[in-house]
Amino acid sequence: MKRFIINTRFFLYILLHICVAGTFMGSSYCYSQSRFNIITDCGHQTMNVLVSVLPLHDGYLLTVGTGNVEGYGDNRCTMLVKTDLEGNVLYRNFICDSTYDVYEGRFSSGLIEPTPHMTYKCMLEGHWNKMICCEFDDSLGCIYRQDTFFDIPHTIGDAHYCDNGIYIVGQIHDNNKYCGYIEKRDSLGVLSNRIIPYGYNVESAYDAVIRNNEGYLLAYGIVATNINNHLYSLVKLDTSLNIIWQKTYGRANWNNGEQSFIAPSPDSCYVMSGIYPVCYEDRFEDRTSDAACIRKIDGNGNLLWEKVIKNYYSNYYNGPGILDLDCSYDLYVDDDGYIYIAGQGTSLCTGLAGFLTKLTPNGDIMYRRYYTPDGSKDGPELYLNSVKPTPDGGLIMGGYTYARFYTPDFGDYFQQPWLVKTDMDGLDGLCYTELPELDFDIFIPDTVCNLDTIDCVVNISGPSAPYTLEFSTGQTIENIYYPDIFVPKEIGIDTVLSGYLLYQYTEPVTEATIKDTAVENVIARHYNIRTPRDPGEHQLAITLSDYYGNTKTIYKDIYVNPCHDLAVDENENIMLSVYPNPATEYINIAGENIAEIQICNLLGEVEYYNGSVVPRRDATIVISTEGMPAGSYFVRVRMADGKVVTKKIIVM
Repeated sequence: MKRFIINTRFFLYILLHICVAGTFMGSSYCYSQSRFNIITDCGHQTMNVLVSVLPLHDGYLLTVGTGNVEGYGDNRCTMLVKTDLEGNVLYRNFICDSTYDVYEGRFSSGLIEPTPHMTYKCMLEGHWNKMICCEFDDSLGCIYRQDTFFDIPHTIGDAHYCDNGIYIVGQIHDNNKYCGYIEKRDSLGVLSNRIIPYGYNVESAYDAVIRNNEGYLLAYGIVATNINNHLYSLVKLDTSLNIIWQKTYGRANWNNGEQSFIAPSPDSCYVMSGIYPVCYEDRFEDRTSDAACIRKIDGNGNLLWEKVIKNYYSNYYNGPGILDLDCSYDLYVDDDGYIYIAGQGTSLCTGLAGFLTKLTPNGDIMYRRYYTPDGSKDGPELYLNSVKPTPDGGLIMGGYTYARFYTPDFGDYFQQPWLVKTDMDGLDGLCYTELPELDFDIFIPDTVCNLDTIDCVVNISGPSAPYTLEFSTGQTIENIYYPDIFVPKEIGIDTVLSGYLLYQYTEPVTEATIKDTAVENVIARHYNIRTPRDPGEHQLAITLSDYYGNTKTIYKDIYVNPCHDLAVDENENIMLSVYPNPATEYINIAGENIAEIQICNLLGEVEYYNGSVVPRRDATIVISTEGMPAGSYFVRVRMADGKVVTKKIIVM
């Protein structure tokens, strides 16, 4: 029954992909789905930053921060761009002022498309104490603009259109203190005088979500517990902006950063993104090494789960470190509760790239895809900072190129808007033209004891978790997801990550997603594998299944020694000692009639081999651990009579 369910899901998946490619037997339920990965031509002779993207019925609406606009000197401007469904620019318009900068706002904010009218509202930030409200027609002609000036500085975090009103969250600076604020405008440009500061300890509000049918708003931001420590703050208000409750999240007594977004989930809960301070950096306790953090809360603000996703890199001079730029800039939760996160992380080889990560409603990682505008994996510095669902059932992500990414068309203006259109599987037609191939391997000693369990490392690469392993011994391992630790292949697992860049962090990486130098991430996880019951020669069949129902089977030839539950003459027992365990400088192997010694790491790579040991009684062979990386190893010893004993040892 289980295999039937898996294959049925696979059939539905194939049927869906046939539909999105065109029409299927004339059905009107199928549609054509576009995919692309392009640098959007918003003007070659300008350095641009794409901040947010809004899907439309006939294309996409972008907010782009820019400069070098003729007639406005060095003042920063904001550009509104409309593209077609393939990302080609149709219309552009600039929002500028000759006396002050016009900022594009925060990632994924500022664009509002009211329905059913085909006009677009835009809330932008004039430098420090100005708010700009604009309305555009379908070809981006400005039909209304009002600049609002405040006595105290304001910063816009997010804006939402609801019930013929606009809700705005952000930050004000009053009496030498920062304070978050929320206000409601009863119509475009008309202030309703409902500026609500929710405590001078709240520094700013960055994102908000409105549930129309429930009549309340949640504002998400940063609260300062003292001058150096910040927590994430969530405030629930009614539509009259009365505070219902306020709660905080994050690591206490640490600076929890500023990247923060919130999205509703279909179970009346909320998913929030942010930064988690893992440890101090550079041994001075004035800067933290931060990881991405995803949290889910219920409707009353109670924390349901917290997922900290660490992304390591390998520094030649200072050793491993946490990539503090590995940020989750925006997130989207679909109708089934699956979570899609866009951001920036370590690319497959070197440098930085945009990424898309999919998680289950429980926060388990299903896949992570990496993107670059030219499809290469050589690590240009890139950002994806906005992700939204599209009417054709896919995803649109917006970002921009940065340093070290040049093209002949753009010359020195390397900072350009970037659009990635994918399906829900992350296929963009450039970096991913088809789903990654399902593949796996397990290192199992060729000689084992019967009815034993062996600690083995399982390596899996494929299109999507959850994965399931089924063994011919009857053992099944289900719900294998990608770990929340991403490390380069050269770091590997069973490694204590400590060094100049990782102060006060000595947690060993016992399981990880190792970045393969070929194409995809590879799960490397420890599992206890059961050996066959009956002694003798065996062929162990192992089958792996993925989320889509794809399967692959491999076979392992092993010899099973009668070690357990068998009547064995005491004189036939093999006496062998491997010590100390854990070992530091030396490994001692003591026994009788030893003929061959092999020491392998958990990936099956041979670290030591001696095939010419002279068999003798009461022999002790001393092996230096110099050059062996810290971790777990299998010691396989073959006796003169051909029998083999395998033992596990840890090298510190």
